[in-house]
Amino acid sequence: MHTSSDTGGVSHLRTLFLSTIAILACAFAGAVADTAAAQSPRAVTAASASPTAWAATRSGANRRRRSHSTCKTSRVGGKRHQADEKSRSATPETVSVSPESGPSIASVLATPCENTELTPEPGNIEAIDTATLCLVNQERARNGELPLQPNAQLEQAAQGHSEEMVEDDYFAHVAPSGLTPAARVEETGYVPNQQVGYTLGENIAWGTVQLSTPAAIVAAWIASPEHLENILYAPYRDTAVGVVPEAPASLAAGASGAVYSQEFGVIVP
Repeated sequence: MHTSSDTGGVSHLRTLFLSTIAILACAFAGAVADTAAAQSPRAVTAASASPTAWAATRSGANRRRRSHSTCKTSRVGGKRHQADEKSRSATPETVSVSPESGPSIASVLATPCENTELTPEPGNIEAIDTATLCLVNQERARNGELPLQPNAQLEQAAQGHSEEMVEDDYFAHVAPSGLTPAARVEETGYVPNQQVGYTLGENIAWGTVQLSTPAAIVAAWIASPEHLENILYAPYRDTAVGVVPEAPASLAAGASGAVYSQEFGVIVP
């Protein structure tokens, strides 16, 4: 009679069952071109994730604008309003980027991403950030899009949002104080003045145990049409990732984990 047991395997299965991941996406559309990504249908991902959407728009010089999400905040000529509908117009207008300004698509595809299976800890957050951005840029490159470049102002917004979600124990794009993602980015000075247009986007996620690694988080984003929409949106040029090696207490149920925020942006003069 065979009586031995694989306690290691049971422990591993238990850990997997206790792992949790949740993701949210939002996009803020300014005066930019329509793209296939911006027009793709929105859908809920697998049962382990529950994305929603939030969007804000602003056009520079009273240009017409397009939002590729539901609930939007728009500002034209200093006036702000909210509506639960998609804007219906767009002006093909983007910022051009020189090929010499960053890595080429070929070089991104040729460079393996390191540390993608690391579990976030206080001492490895820089490596986690780098791995996450590498995976996102590889997905863009596989779809023929230029890699995104790190931006210090977007990093300030991303890191601050992740820290606030842990400290204030919530998981959402809009803070309990009412601070919106667009306002959070504007506070950093990324949008230089009221005369320019912009497109901003944000993906956020929290995960526990093995599902808190860069590989797990980015895989969940890619599996969700609205998160992938942000990742592949052609006009984006700038980005930043902010990670805190802890999940909101009311959601993680005592498990170790992490919160991720990624900001996307492009300024349209």
